[in-house]
Amino acid sequence: MDTAKALSKIKLSLKRLPIYKYRYFWFIVPATILFIALVCGAVYSGSNVYGNFANVGIDFEGGTVLTVNITGGGSYADNAKIIEEVIEDNGLTLSSAQSSGASNVIARYSNFVNGADWSGEDKTEDMINLNSKVASDVESAIKAKYPNAVVNATAETINATASQDFINKALLAVGVAMIVMLIYTAFRFDLFSGLAALCTQLIDVIVTMSLVVIFRVPINSSLVAALITVVAYSINNTIVIFDRVRENMAPYKHADKNKADVPFILDTSVTECLRRALFTTLTTLITIVILAAWGIQSLSEFALPIIFGILSGLYSSIFLAPSIWGMLMDAKRNRAFKKRQLAKSKRR
Repeated sequence: MDTAKALSKIKLSLKRLPIYKYRYFWFIVPATILFIALVCGAVYSGSNVYGNFANVGIDFEGGTVLTVNITGGGSYADNAKIIEEVIEDNGLTLSSAQSSGASNVIARYSNFVNGADWSGEDKTEDMINLNSKVASDVESAIKAKYPNAVVNATAETINATASQDFINKALLAVGVAMIVMLIYTAFRFDLFSGLAALCTQLIDVIVTMSLVVIFRVPINSSLVAALITVVAYSINNTIVIFDRVRENMAPYKHADKNKADVPFILDTSVTECLRRALFTTLTTLITIVILAAWGIQSLSEFALPIIFGILSGLYSSIFLAPSIWGMLMDAKRNRAFKKRQLAKSKRR
């Protein structure tokens, strides 16, 4: 093939991306990410370093939140180090620590004492007493190093029942958000668009959670907020593409839709919206990446899942949503064709 023909072929492919032609291949990427997450989770579970499938936070697993308000003490790093040492001296392991204000610290640790599980109801009173001791020890340790400091430490125990209730509410919140999106998309466009949007949202959530497992991002209340944000944001590009599909299907509105060239319409619609989708996603990512790189743990825990979800949402909007819609249309047309063939055979 000479250079002119090669350039002509490339130019033609840029005019209309072959989305529907490779519709089955687009599902390989999310399936691969899910497989890697399962492998990584299995490795993490058998590791002496991690010990569990995912980095489940106190909000879901149950544990203790230690809030230390400090006035006139040292820097956040110095205070956090003292708090961590006190927690470890009491047979506990620090899960996370984050700043709150200038030098205040919020520390979280699981209710495992010297490797033994104290999260059961039979150990509730013992855990409360231990947490009171930890809070008192933290106040004494910080005052010993900074005599002029005013310290107030309080510990809140989150038991397994509260964690399960939080999980149920989190699942309900994400589920409601997805159902609302399904109803909106189906009402604005058609049922197949709503189903395609719902499927891609499920895939976005699965991919986001898979990357959370792979990169050991804490699974906590920040993740729930991030998932709802992802569900709301990922539908944006999908709606724009479906809106263009509807415009390109307009000539067949009052005619036989079975005559519409679905692959051509899908490929054209996605190609026409591609630049907008890329620029919109890139603009959003710039802000979120800055938040993730800012160095504040709570912001990073919130921003990283959003980055995963935005990238997944861009991919699913361009490749998966149109493919699912087209496959549903093909199934409908094939069913209608079989009915017509059956009716013809009966008339004979």
